[in-house]
Amino acid sequence: METQTYGPEYDPAGHEDGYERRLREGSPPNLLPMRLQLMELQAHEIARCLEARSRLSRDLLFGGFTALRLQGVPLPCTLPRYGDTVGSDDLCVLATRRNTRSRLQGARFYHMNIPLRIVEPMPGVRCVDVVCAWFMIARFLSLEELVTLGDCLLMRSAVHDRVTIGDFDAFVTQMEKLGKSHVLGRKRAPRGVKKARRAIALLRGNMESPQEARLSLELKKRGLPEPSVNLSIMLYDGSVVRGDLVFVEAGVVCEYDGAHHLRQLEQDRIRRAKIECSGWLYVQVTRVDMATPDARAWMARRVADALEERTGVRYPTDDVIPLEAIADHALRMSAAAWDRVA
Repeated sequence: METQTYGPEYDPAGHEDGYERRLREGSPPNLLPMRLQLMELQAHEIARCLEARSRLSRDLLFGGFTALRLQGVPLPCTLPRYGDTVGSDDLCVLATRRNTRSRLQGARFYHMNIPLRIVEPMPGVRCVDVVCAWFMIARFLSLEELVTLGDCLLMRSAVHDRVTIGDFDAFVTQMEKLGKSHVLGRKRAPRGVKKARRAIALLRGNMESPQEARLSLELKKRGLPEPSVNLSIMLYDGSVVRGDLVFVEAGVVCEYDGAHHLRQLEQDRIRRAKIECSGWLYVQVTRVDMATPDARAWMARRVADALEERTGVRYPTDDVIPLEAIADHALRMSAAAWDRVA
């Protein structure tokens, strides 16, 4: 993705992860339900794009983070870290040709030499769809952030049109073929294809929040077994609850309690008591447990200890396995399975 920059640059030097800083400082949480927050941000972004369109007096096509905001997608908390390359809060506008230049304050113009899938969140506002936008920024994000963002796109409570892991796979497969078939004059596949393919191998779907997705990845990096996500659990009184991360064979439930749980402490205590009375070991994870590397290491140890208590299996959690290695292993296993079928 080539960029011409108009507007203020962002200096990433010395930047601290905004997510970790807010947790460390104990910033007040936003207690609005996430869907309402996303709809509010979506309306704000639509207004910005309509205003930009009126200033240039012509139709614009938006991509990248702008396209995701326009479709109500929860974005990585570390977005400012990429301000020098993807524009942070600047509008991301797609140019029709490589050398097309327009001057628009607060906007950056990009050219993407790939097939674009275009949607219209509202009349007069056009952007690429969420999977295409996800791929556009793949080269700039870490693998963990790319997987987290992908899981956010797969959430059941999404504001945008529902997508599946198959949609991600089909789009990246199309990108992989571009370089081989020299479509659109390309001599190689677009940048970010390898990272996107790895990310797809780690997508789970069925997540209900970005932090739930981050928690799942953290446990995976610590070598813990794969849990079921948002699994329905039958309680002793016949009622049914849904557990965030459920280790069925071990009888352990690990749940992330976000800011919205502050409004329902009594209900949460009753719910937890019922889960434990039904024979499950319960591990609670809060934003403090995810705030720093040391806190995340201790959190993983607590989950591992609960698994050991129930199964007798000791899970060492001191070493962090790179997600790239986990993804490559998953891809090899998938390829082997296809070979056996063939």
